[in-house]
Amino acid sequence: MNPATHYKDRRDGLWYKCKACDEFVFKQALERNLYICPSCNYYFPVPAESRQCHILSPDSWTNLFPTVAPPSLLQSLEISDLVSQSVFSDSSHRLIAAGQGDISGHPTILAVVHPFARAQRLHFITLLIAIRAAVQNALPLITVYSNDSLPKSRATDCPIQSELSFPEITYLSTEMEQLSEASLPQITVLTDTNVGGLSTKFPLGDLILAERENGHTSRASELSHASHIRAHSESSLEEPKCDAFIDCYIPRQDLSATLGNLLDFFGKT
Repeated sequence: MNPATHYKDRRDGLWYKCKACDEFVFKQALERNLYICPSCNYYFPVPAESRQCHILSPDSWTNLFPTVAPPSLLQSLEISDLVSQSVFSDSSHRLIAAGQGDISGHPTILAVVHPFARAQRLHFITLLIAIRAAVQNALPLITVYSNDSLPKSRATDCPIQSELSFPEITYLSTEMEQLSEASLPQITVLTDTNVGGLSTKFPLGDLILAERENGHTSRASELSHASHIRAHSESSLEEPKCDAFIDCYIPRQDLSATLGNLLDFFGKT
């Protein structure tokens, strides 16, 4: 049975019901535990803003969401016209989060796609801002995408925006090549691996990490040998139902520290 076809976002007021063990978890307790079930270690999908707050150092980031990003920045990135011509709903901020902040003292651009959001034009605009901001400021770019096998929610999915088109996906990939040309790190984190095989419509970075529950084999210890990871990225890691080259699997609670270790390594090289 493919769990992706039977996944439900089960919540009852201030309580979440775990689909793996059927235990109820208090919402605030689940948030404090990084959306990991304390009873069985099941990984709940994490909202984009919560993920951003977990990865970036507190109070260290500047919001790059199109409607709140500084107008002077949008103008310098040559994207102000695209933003002004687009329509955003009041709930559009739930679809993606992007910002510039610190990870273990390293200034970084981070973009996180909400796990239940369909790929829309809003994602194209926000990711374009993030990519160009990384190039302009010579900063690493970290992108976090959830598994495309997750069901998409109509409640947070604004129908005003058109679906992300193939030419837009290709354009984003082309823009990301500028990061490679400038020797700037590009790291992609694929999440929600407990729901079907890994896949995403969004452009991937040069180094690809994937979340893996503690009950599974983890390669996080390899991150202390970052040079080995770079060599290992030349070959794919054989995993069932996986259609991307995964350089390393890591537990969710180790994600922020792992990214900091990688940025330390890239900073030294």
